[in-house]
Amino acid sequence: MLIAFEGIDGAGKTTMSTRLHKELLNRGMNSFWTTEPTDGPVGKIVKEILTGEMEADKRTLALLFAADRIQHVVEMEPLLNKGSIIITDRYLLSSLAYQGLDLPMEWVREINKWARLPDLVIYLDLDPEVALRRIGDGQIFHSLNTLRAVRSNYLSLIERAEWSSRTVKVDASAPEEEVFRTILNIVMMKLEGIQ
Repeated sequence: MLIAFEGIDGAGKTTMSTRLHKELLNRGMNSFWTTEPTDGPVGKIVKEILTGEMEADKRTLALLFAADRIQHVVEMEPLLNKGSIIITDRYLLSSLAYQGLDLPMEWVREINKWARLPDLVIYLDLDPEVALRRIGDGQIFHSLNTLRAVRSNYLSLIERAEWSSRTVKVDASAPEEEVFRTILNIVMMKLEGIQ
């Protein structure tokens, strides 16, 4: 089972995805945590662009994200085929929501066509103003207008048939423990449903 955590920057994806991973391990489940961009060679280049250490055209960045994801999928497949639960902090919807701001959404989907769809998407929804206060750094996507546009893209995407059946929207403005309990309940119900 592939579980993807999605949402704008500052929504709590890393906190919640790592907490879920630890909880599943504590329950004796074969869980793995991962993130995008990855720590692989292409992912490292993506991170350098995001932090401003390198410059790249938006199309180049989108292609690098897709290349990093394809390698990520190749590495995840053997674990998924053995019945493992993989939890990823960001995945395909991130590219569509972020790269889709400046590039044709269908082209972004096309360059990511080799990425399997996740079995479950936890979309952490948060007001961009709250998110910006949580972030407090200077990455290229971190402005109020950008986060508003990305959130709008996410909300539109998760309504599409391709995503609506596999996505659960969670209010990320609630207290951390409440958010986590909500997520854990969603995941456990999903896991029980596929056993």
